[in-house]
Amino acid sequence: MNPHQPLIDQLYREEILHARKQTPQQRVRAAFDLAPFAHRLMRDGIRAQNPHADDAEVWRIACQRIAIARRLGEWKIYQPQAPPRD
Repeated sequence: MNPHQPLIDQLYREEILHARKQTPQQRVRAAFDLAPFAHRLMRDGIRAQNPHADDAEVWRIACQRIAIARRLGEWKIYQPQAPPRD
């Protein structure tokens, strides 16, 4: 077992409890605040895997990955793990 797992689990639990206290408006705001960061991480990851790709190629790969993720969700192949219960 990862020696850091108890700490990781506790931090995740605290995040869930914090999110449950937020209003729907606060949750939407948080999603919009995180979106640019997630997009940048995806682009950076694609660039690391494809160092010679130009901006158009990075965009094409990103769109392809998003389409795959959507299909996995529609096909119920990927099931997110349920959050811990109180």
